[in-house]
Amino acid sequence: MSVEIRAIREEERDECVQLWCAVWGGEANRPYFSKYFYGDVEWLPYYTIIAKEDGKLVSAVHICKRTVPCGDYRLTMGGIANVATLPEHRGKGYNTQCLQKAVEVMEADAMDFSLLFTGINGYYARLGYETLPGTLYSGKIRADFAPAPSLYTVRPATAEDIPALYALYERYNAQRPLSVQRTPAYWRDWCKVSPTSIPEGIAVAEDASGSVVGYLRRGHFTSAAAYSEEELEVRITECAFDSSDSQGIAQALYESVARELQAAGATRLRLGMLLDPAIEAAVAPILETIEASEARYGMFRILHPTNLLKSLTFEMNERWAQAGRPKGSITIQTPYGYTRLDATGEFLHVSEAEAAERTITQGEFLGLLFGSNTPQSVAKGEEALYAALFEKRYPCFWGADGF
Repeated sequence: MSVEIRAIREEERDECVQLWCAVWGGEANRPYFSKYFYGDVEWLPYYTIIAKEDGKLVSAVHICKRTVPCGDYRLTMGGIANVATLPEHRGKGYNTQCLQKAVEVMEADAMDFSLLFTGINGYYARLGYETLPGTLYSGKIRADFAPAPSLYTVRPATAEDIPALYALYERYNAQRPLSVQRTPAYWRDWCKVSPTSIPEGIAVAEDASGSVVGYLRRGHFTSAAAYSEEELEVRITECAFDSSDSQGIAQALYESVARELQAAGATRLRLGMLLDPAIEAAVAPILETIEASEARYGMFRILHPTNLLKSLTFEMNERWAQAGRPKGSITIQTPYGYTRLDATGEFLHVSEAEAAERTITQGEFLGLLFGSNTPQSVAKGEEALYAALFEKRYPCFWGADGF
């Protein structure tokens, strides 16, 4: 028996799509899986790692390269997708070898971190991934809900709205952690939003002059197979509002969705993963209460901890100096050992380190960096230092970017 673990060749792409369809959902999912090769402008052949046994493609792992912001910085993310092995070839370690090779590829391409979504967290934990819990928000629509008078008119999006959608998304997500930076080609081929393709569920808000000042998209997290029954439920998967009146625009759009749900006999509005102050204020008149539920399917792995921290220290130095340079250090445990951020001199210093008495995990660090963790929840006695280094942010990985 001969076994190869290597990058895919272009002539093997259709065989790989066939593998994914065989594992998830059959031929109905062929268009979904085909877009990984034919609808992703970032794809390169070595981003798909395959296992071949006696010439047959039996296992595969796919990397989706994405650029995401984190404040003023841009980070390169390697998304892991389509981890699959044909049932009759499982238990031979092929997927593990493909994943190990994928990590090597992401390291070689200088990606900053990796993200994957899963329901079998323990499988990926042994490969250095750590669960970073997220939060899903929802609420029961008030029995006496009635839309308030609004300065904005809500209607379905049309082809003429496409430039406004692109611009709104870019401005709204310019600094939002984990939101993918989209090119027009990415919008067209991955998100399926273009002048010739307007998915159902996108609504826009117009002001009195007819200018589009916000939009909202309903649907479900993009995936070939839902990770739970809840993932099949419709929710807000994307939104963007002009900063001139974020709360008012958001309220008009969310009230429009609530009216549609009421008309269909539904009683619950699912807000998705983002609840910033403008959205929270906008939905308060609509919902009885805002309920939060933990989502544990997102797993992260830092790829270059020392280089990542060094790239962030310029911005952190400014914040640290403005806070009076509180002294201390942060030691982060990663798959590569320990990395220390030292704050005892005139400037922040990053170095590889040995184990320390107090450490935080890579997931806790990324949670601080992205804003999903608070300094108080992680600091372990050095709240002043953590608060000086990490600012409040509202991360969101939008459902339309799912892989």
